[in-house]
Amino acid sequence: MGRKILNRVIYVLPIIGVICFVVLVIYGYSKGIFHSVQSLQAFIKQFGEYAVFIFIFLQMVQVIVPILPGGISTVVGMLMFGNVQGLVYSYIGLIIGEIIVYWLARYYGKSFARLILTKKRYLTFEKMLDRPEKGIKKLMIVTLLVPFAPDDLVCLVAGLADLPFKEYMKILLVFKLWSVATYGYAILFLFNRFLIQ
Repeated sequence: MGRKILNRVIYVLPIIGVICFVVLVIYGYSKGIFHSVQSLQAFIKQFGEYAVFIFIFLQMVQVIVPILPGGISTVVGMLMFGNVQGLVYSYIGLIIGEIIVYWLARYYGKSFARLILTKKRYLTFEKMLDRPEKGIKKLMIVTLLVPFAPDDLVCLVAGLADLPFKEYMKILLVFKLWSVATYGYAILFLFNRFLIQ
């Protein structure tokens, strides 16, 4: 019974995240927060020295339970702290999250995957598990290189496959930065083009 409720909560969280993001945009426009990058940064930075730690923590959680659509939280960090610093903070949070996902998958196995994935994504997940170690490595590299590919799902697969943690970390540390930077700058471009005048 408890697991069913938790599954529903995890399934509904991304939808709530999108709604919250839309509300935030509307609120931002009404208050002038989104009129410039400077006004948005000033608004978020009022939370002081804890803003960086809160952001990194949210990015970490984002990997396990996707609250916002991929890339949006990274852009928020870029707008808050500047492009380079925002990417670095986002990268740190996401790497920590991916490490946690790997070990949760190792420890709890498929039951953890069932808990956080929809039925459709779980079926995709099971198909990926059939690959040998080299296949998992290649798949992980490709999904990290291609923007908006399901790299979080592949990291979950790596936790259950025979891919050693050392190999997993090598691939993750090298290619995750490219992934974060690519979709971060792509969404930032769209944000600047269509939302901020």
